[in-house]
Amino acid sequence: MRIFSYRTLSKEFQGVLYIWDVDKTYLNTNFESLKGLFKIMFEEAVDKVTIAGARELIIELRKGAETQIGIHPVYFISASPVQLRRVLEQKFLLDGIQHDGLILKDYRWFWKKYKHFPLKNNFVYKLICLLSHRLTMPPTSQEILFGDDFEQDDKVYVLYANILNGTTTEKALKSILKQEEAKPREISDILQWVKVLQEKKSAQPVVQKIFIHLIGKKKKADLLNHGQIIATRNYLQTAAILYELKKISKLGFRKVANAFDIKYAPSEWSFRKSLEDLKERKLITEVTYDELSNWK
Repeated sequence: MRIFSYRTLSKEFQGVLYIWDVDKTYLNTNFESLKGLFKIMFEEAVDKVTIAGARELIIELRKGAETQIGIHPVYFISASPVQLRRVLEQKFLLDGIQHDGLILKDYRWFWKKYKHFPLKNNFVYKLICLLSHRLTMPPTSQEILFGDDFEQDDKVYVLYANILNGTTTEKALKSILKQEEAKPREISDILQWVKVLQEKKSAQPVVQKIFIHLIGKKKKADLLNHGQIIATRNYLQTAAILYELKKISKLGFRKVANAFDIKYAPSEWSFRKSLEDLKERKLITEVTYDELSNWK
């Protein structure tokens, strides 16, 4: 793991940090096959494909809503190797995305510290990243997390949120880490970081929302009914919820919506059906639905 930090926030900062996964959350990547992995390692920034609406949403989150215009912190956590930093930074530049930090997988660091390479299961790796990153952030800041359902972002994010809330016991945490085949030293470090973070625990929950972009089929039903997770089928849905939460402007929502072929949607999840689904699941109000569905 290596943290690249480009901004120092005030210790009194009380705003929201937007933390994004990269592969299959921001970028449409294929690492299911050896061919896909090989392509990721050698393709240039111009060849990488952004998921529809992700670019626009990240830019609008950084701007904020009309009443909160500013430069809101955006961070990326990726399981990509540190050697891909140059290409990823170029991709952010091509997409016009400003960000404040990036965490990448450093195999040399892992071998030196833990005597193993985290090749397959990224559960423990991402938890280490989240906790390590949190230790460097202002204790009064909150977080909104973005991931996908291809691997275990949902489980990692929920565990991380519960750790920070103090609702996961040390015994339960140890059990989960052992199930995920964490090494003894990894478990020891994680437990130490958890103690430090819980000593700094704020009155309100650190993790405000967890957004999971649905791309798979195996866990869809479970995620749609999970109390701690907001599962969305596309970034138009995510943007609508964030508009209701006053995290982006109405113009910002329109920019995300324009990333889709609204009139002739290539999938069954058209503009209107996407909003109707949110209304039925009570993720947006009737007022927001009426306002956004007639935005043209």
